[in-house]
Amino acid sequence: MDKTDITNPASHSLFDFGTVAQDYDRWYLTPEGRAYDRTQKMDVLTLLPRAQPGERLLDVGCGTGHWSKFFGSLGYDVVGVDISERMIEVAESHRPPNCIFQVADACRLPFQGHSFNIVTAMATLGFVSDVSQVLEEMFRCVQENGVVLVGVLNRLAHVNQKRLTANREPYVSGRLFSRKDLYDLLRQRGHVRMVGSVPKTTGYGKRFWRSMVHWMGLEDSRFEAPFIVAEVRR
Repeated sequence: MDKTDITNPASHSLFDFGTVAQDYDRWYLTPEGRAYDRTQKMDVLTLLPRAQPGERLLDVGCGTGHWSKFFGSLGYDVVGVDISERMIEVAESHRPPNCIFQVADACRLPFQGHSFNIVTAMATLGFVSDVSQVLEEMFRCVQENGVVLVGVLNRLAHVNQKRLTANREPYVSGRLFSRKDLYDLLRQRGHVRMVGSVPKTTGYGKRFWRSMVHWMGLEDSRFEAPFIVAEVRR
């Protein structure tokens, strides 16, 4: 591994998550947080299978290791990286099985090319300084025939619109995406599959699942899933 210069002024987070690192995971203990977490993980499982022995996964922008822990539970050997030293300290304090963590810049990942079977970025792209560069690094690090998995906040979902209107952090400091925004970012890099579901607690009635094929005829303004998960296979 090469040493990463995380002081590079061109690479930074749009929000200082180190200031909220200690309390960041408390939201997952609330009824709303549990509902969102359960729904998002079910969406991921529609795209990402359990690991084969020895398969490696790089979790870019891992934060406190919440998603890294989940990926580790699927059998992957997980390396979680984040630019925030405080977030990495919290992640290491949890010591989830199959996971190791290190401070690294998503714009200059300290790994050789094609080092991982899976590369993920869950709610990361919305808070990096250079989305294109991060995606370039993610695809550099994934093996041929590997998978890149991305999760983003849907800027047109009602719940996220309310957060933006209320000036809630970190949403207002970040960059939210529509399904079309995300599809346009990824479509030239491989075959894209996307999924998103509405948790029952949001009051929109039933949960729903839609693949990208079905979404193509659905207006962005009618798509209410707060979190969109996309998979690109090399």
